[in-house]
Amino acid sequence: MSAPGTSDATDQPNLLARSVALNVGGQAASLAIGFGASVVLARVLGPADRGLLAIMLALGAFALVLVGLGLPLAVQYFASRRDVRPPALLGNTLLYAAGIAAVLVPATWLLHEPIADLASRGRGGEIWILAAALVPVTFLDWTTTNQLVGALRFVRYNALIVVSRIAYLAAIVGLVGFLGLGVGAALAATALTSVVVIAGSLRPILHFGRPRLDGPLFGRMVRYGTRVQFGAIFQMANARLDVLILQAFRPLKEVGYYVVAQTIAELVTTLALAFRTTVLPLVSRLEGDARQEDTTVASVRHYGILAAGAVVLNAGFGTLVILYGFGPEFHDAIVPMLILLPGIWFLGLGTMIAGHLGGRGRPGTSSLLAGLAAAVTVGLDLLLIPPLGVTGAALASVAAYTVYGVASVVALSRLTGLSARRLVVPERSDFAVYPLAVRGGLARLRERRSAQS
Repeated sequence: MSAPGTSDATDQPNLLARSVALNVGGQAASLAIGFGASVVLARVLGPADRGLLAIMLALGAFALVLVGLGLPLAVQYFASRRDVRPPALLGNTLLYAAGIAAVLVPATWLLHEPIADLASRGRGGEIWILAAALVPVTFLDWTTTNQLVGALRFVRYNALIVVSRIAYLAAIVGLVGFLGLGVGAALAATALTSVVVIAGSLRPILHFGRPRLDGPLFGRMVRYGTRVQFGAIFQMANARLDVLILQAFRPLKEVGYYVVAQTIAELVTTLALAFRTTVLPLVSRLEGDARQEDTTVASVRHYGILAAGAVVLNAGFGTLVILYGFGPEFHDAIVPMLILLPGIWFLGLGTMIAGHLGGRGRPGTSSLLAGLAAAVTVGLDLLLIPPLGVTGAALASVAAYTVYGVASVVALSRLTGLSARRLVVPERSDFAVYPLAVRGGLARLRERRSAQS
């Protein structure tokens, strides 16, 4: 990998386009594969057990954010810096993951019954221990893949994501579909996904040497990570706390409806995640370079164009999938899915802007923005879920996502000095990129066919 400012950054618009295209393709392929697993899970488990699985995964994600100290995103940031070596990042995160496992798994083993009583009305039993074991495994998944992302190893990163989703689909079909092993098997399949990703990420990282501990670096990681952590907690609350609040007022089957609605609506966030994954290391590498501003403007505008089209397409696609894929038991998910879609555009906008803020060394700003959105989520959930149920949860999420997206644009505008209009409103030249890209792709395809013949 070249140093920042050398050959890997000489053609920044093309680098941004290629990187985003790779990440969108990888995310789309993994979603397409994982989508089949989602349908199998919903049909085999039914709404109630699907709701139980969602609660376990949501609480596991909250636990990871709480104990992770923001280290996964810190790894991505420092992996893009020239003064940090991969073995030190790996050694620090391996030791920390072992510490998480040593504390969290025994504690859950001792307290799994009260946890089940509090979180899932007594359901789940010892399966909650497996949910706890997922936390350190997922931590290593995030930190190893974020080393690849920080080094701009997007091809390997996306290949691993796709391979892991294939393994997940096979495990879900075999363990849940054919053997009928239920929620525990679904959690085991989730763990297998992370193991595949970790194993595939370690090879290029270990190329630089064996893992080693670096105390001063760990201190830097914690300082950066704690500024991110509050934002991660708030983002998790904004995205998943509604599931936990919903189960307090409504039966688990309604939680299952809402989880399916979220799953379909959030397909659009594939674009936002791809942009965020791309822009954080690119913006970080371009610190002090005029091309940093061009990268910011181009990425925000093109996210807006592509995501708007994806929202419209997903309204029709999602409805058909719920009707004919998930089946009659989940038809009540259609209305909340359609309600969520407009808000998803704003959620994605805030998500990808968080990548810009992190790349500019301002993760604390994204934390404040996420906190604002989380406050709106919790307040409106408590107000709307008791009388309106799943529909109320969807309306609360749309309001919170909109606040998050708008506030993120304002924050980025103030930080960069770029007007909100310049950031968000596309120009005619932005739309002209797409037919040119299609024609270029077709020309390259014809050239390859001619060469093969």
